[in-house]
Amino acid sequence: MTYQASSTYDSTTGRAIAGIFVAGVMFVLGYTVVRVSLAQPAASSPAPELAEVQVVVPGEGTLWADVGTSY
Repeated sequence: MTYQASSTYDSTTGRAIAGIFVAGVMFVLGYTVVRVSLAQPAASSPAPELAEVQVVVPGEGTLWADVGTSY
């Protein structure tokens, strides 16, 4: 009976390790696909030389300047 319990434990542990490994691989692949798709220019966006819109990202101080002062 001890051998059967040990075998079941080894099988469960192996499945858990395999599951964690597969989840890690899926995360890395998904992250890579998202990064590659975001790095490619969108088909509907105009050519860079034609687009004269500049995107300005404000600093954290500007974003949080009025927190707690207005309701």
